[in-house]
Amino acid sequence: MFERFVRESRRAVTCAQDEARALGAERVEPEHLLLALAGGCGDPAACAIGEAGLSREAIAGAIEQDLVATLEVVGVPASVVASVPARPGADRPRLNLAARDALERSLREALRRGDRRIGTEHLLLGVLRPPAATVARVLARLGVEPEGLAALVQLEVAAADRRCA
Repeated sequence: MFERFVRESRRAVTCAQDEARALGAERVEPEHLLLALAGGCGDPAACAIGEAGLSREAIAGAIEQDLVATLEVVGVPASVVASVPARPGADRPRLNLAARDALERSLREALRRGDRRIGTEHLLLGVLRPPAATVARVLARLGVEPEGLAALVQLEVAAADRRCA
């Protein structure tokens, strides 16, 4: 499947691994893919994320808030979470099942559109349809509906198609 990925999509997966490692995660999760896509420049996914009013920093902050909220539910206070230094993760964290599913959905999105290559727009749609629980909570925390963001990426792709035609 990776042979179908364009350079930007491959870079997004590599950046997701870097994001996971920097956050001390043992596995790459869909939220790391979202975070990596937000860090892109000029590609359809990054443009759609920006159009939704999101930034890489805002997404990273919402992921951290979600982690703190989740730990508080199980009785770990925020003060304890804040006092624990981030530990470096594995050299190249592997994708967890949900992230692999998102990549498979990106392939299906490309095939559905008749595209031979998997671009960042397909990756973003794979992350958003259906969104993983953490992605859904992070976007909700930022006031963005997953389907609204999916619609924005579709508009970005349509606009790019018109420019290239």
